[in-house]
Amino acid sequence: MQVMGFPIRALIAMAIGASAALLANMLSLIIVGQINQVLPEKERMSYLWYDLRIRGRHRQFYPNSKLVSFLDICIFSMVASFALFIVLMRLK
Repeated sequence: MQVMGFPIRALIAMAIGASAALLANMLSLIIVGQINQVLPEKERMSYLWYDLRIRGRHRQFYPNSKLVSFLDICIFSMVASFALFIVLMRLK
């Protein structure tokens, strides 16, 4: 079955990938907010221009937090879902 020329399975993979991307973005913003609560005013990170250092800094300040692990899972799910979408579109 197809919707607008796209196979249903490909659309489901795209929806899962997009949801994982949104969740990863929200988790990144939460992580930056938690880091900024601990840092002094002059050392705070921007919510718009954060980078991969947030992972190490968050683990430094919150060693028992699972947020970075959830972020990794979301990023992996996003990449895997988009790769699956491409494969399913080629099999069309």
